Amino acid sequence: MLETWEILRLLVILSFGGPVGLFAAYGLILLYYSRFRSSILGGPSGNGTTVGFEPRVSIVLPTHDEELVIGKRIDNLLTLAYPCEKLEVIFVDDSTDSTADIIRGYMKRFPQMRLVRFEERMGYSPCLIAGCGAATGDIVVLAEAGSFMHQEAIGQLVSDLRNPSIGMVTGNDVLLNLDDEAARSEALYLKILNFMRTGESNMDSTIFMKGEAAAVRKDLIGDLQELECCPGTADTAIALLVRKKGCRTIYDPRVQFYEYAATGHGERIRQKVTRGANLIKVMWHFRGMFLARKYGKFGLVTLPITFAMLTFAPVSLLAGVLFLALLTLTNPGAYCVSWIILAFFFLLALLYSRPLVHTILESEYSLLKALYEILFLKRSHDKIEKIVSTRRARS
Repeated sequence: MLETWEILRLLVILSFGGPVGLFAAYGLILLYYSRFRSSILGGPSGNGTTVGFEPRVSIVLPTHDEELVIGKRIDNLLTLAYPCEKLEVIFVDDSTDSTADIIRGYMKRFPQMRLVRFEERMGYSPCLIAGCGAATGDIVVLAEAGSFMHQEAIGQLVSDLRNPSIGMVTGNDVLLNLDDEAARSEALYLKILNFMRTGESNMDSTIFMKGEAAAVRKDLIGDLQELECCPGTADTAIALLVRKKGCRTIYDPRVQFYEYAATGHGERIRQKVTRGANLIKVMWHFRGMFLARKYGKFGLVTLPITFAMLTFAPVSLLAGVLFLALLTLTNPGAYCVSWIILAFFFLLALLYSRPLVHTILESEYSLLKALYEILFLKRSHDKIEKIVSTRRARS
């Protein structure tokens, strides 16, 4: 018969060992596919276009109260190196400010621009779905008001989609305010995320689509009405729908877009809670793909491990801290040493890389809060609360 302290010690080991083992195993898998397996993208592609392959492209851009940046965002779209006669821009607006009026002003001068207007707040996903439904292009590019595309981004996205096995492509987020401590933490997070997305893309597909710059073949999203009951954000849901239909969803670091990270750790956590909650909801909606052989390594490896990292890992780590606290109460003299060792390594990590510590703590805390809001508060996260500090006109 095990003593109480032995049970608690076993629970501590399992609670910390489970997530650490999960992260380590998946990290090694992704390292293998990142370093030792060839990319589906092939070699560099010049300016990102191919002679004779310039399909019609629709850019869908949902907006809500973006009067401070929408003018600069449209100016950025006008610099894109893609034939304007083969490009349309669809704004889907549910603003209460002058955003729609600013868009209409540009529409008078640029006939390739269209406006879908809602008089009530719809939320990001309904607006995105409405825009995709209105799109007439062969390729639909998802965009946001707070980000700015590199002028070659459309050409590179189109070039990637020449491959018939690829259904959706996302790009590389370049932050513009690295002088801020929270932004540096976000940059480190993005570096880790891009490592994951590279390995996942080489292995099969990635779930982490950036709605700020992603492209999808229109023939794969003709039935987006089925996503109206999906509780998460539509950009991630579209990626899962595309993979469900047999096409790959990949990350291309050559597709670049620029944006400002949230300033201050409070704003960053609020943003991550919303993103984490929406990602968990979307994955649970598509849970039928988990461990399904027909979806290849994406269904067998990427989806279940990612879902476990988003849900099991933060809960298990919190449980490990609580079990260690209870274990300490059974023998304070012996187990206080464990806390001292943990504190020492925490301070050492803080001195070595403050952004890394912030990234880990904020990510796990944000996921715990997201789970609490989903399970206990039953909160909707589609009407995304805008982070004001991310809305700046790029100089």
